[in-house]
Amino acid sequence: MDKQSHINTRLKVFIYSPQLELSHIISDNLSVKGSMCVVFEDLDNLCSLIRNMNKGPDLLILDYLSFNHEIFNVYAYLRGIKKIFPVIFFNDPCLTRSTMSAHWKAILELTLPEHFDKNNTELSNIFADLETLIESDIFSPYVPLLQKPERIPLYMIKDKYTIEYLKDNSDDCITTFRERNNLPYNFYYLLNLFQKNKHRALRLSDIIELYKNDGKKITESSLKVNISKLKTIIRTDKECCFTINQDNSTYRFMRYK
Repeated sequence: MDKQSHINTRLKVFIYSPQLELSHIISDNLSVKGSMCVVFEDLDNLCSLIRNMNKGPDLLILDYLSFNHEIFNVYAYLRGIKKIFPVIFFNDPCLTRSTMSAHWKAILELTLPEHFDKNNTELSNIFADLETLIESDIFSPYVPLLQKPERIPLYMIKDKYTIEYLKDNSDDCITTFRERNNLPYNFYYLLNLFQKNKHRALRLSDIIELYKNDGKKITESSLKVNISKLKTIIRTDKECCFTINQDNSTYRFMRYK
C-alpha cells in the first residue's frame, strides 16, 4: 500500500504515556499521515479534559503502564461517566489476536459493541501505521513490556527439576510425535501452530488468521475436520504427552507429564 492510501481524515487522537518521548514519537508518526494528535504530559490533565468534553477524541492511545489495571479499569470508568470513544494500549502485553492491529480491533469490538465499526477505514489505517511503528527495529527496543525475554542461562538454574521442566516444554515432543505417527504435513503444521501459541486459547478465526499470516488458506469447515482428526491421532498415541484441549469455542495446546 502506498503512502497516499494511508493519508487519513484528520481524526483527533489523544496520546498519553508516562514516558513523554514515546508519546511524541507516536504523535509525530501519526501526524505525518494526517491525524490530529494531542500529547498529554499529565494523566490527571487528560482525565479532567475528558470529563469536561462534550465529545471525546476519535481515539485515545495509552501506555499500558499508565496506571495499575487491578485498581483502575479505564473502560469501566468511561462507561461510568458516559464517554464513548475508542481506547487502546499501544504496548498491551496480552494480545488476544495474532497481530496488534487485530487485537486492538477485537478490544474495541468488546468494549464498544454497539458503537465500533470494524470496517472503519480511518481507524484501520491508524492501527496499521501504529503497529508498523511499534514493531519497527528502531522503535521497539524502547517500548516497555514488548521485549522478548532472554533465555535463562544454565548457570542460573540450580534445580534439576527446573531443567527437566524446560526440556519438557521444548518443541521435541511434537517432533517425535510426528515421527511416531508419520503425521502428514498439514496436520503437523496445525499442531505446530497450537504448540507455538500454547500460552493462549485460540478460536477458529484466530487459527485461520495464523494461516493467513503464513500465506496459507483454510476454510472453517476444513479446519474443524483437521482438528478433529488430529485430536483422534493424539488420543490413540499411547506415548503422547500433550493434548489439544477444547473449551467451548476455543482450543489450546496443553502439555502434561
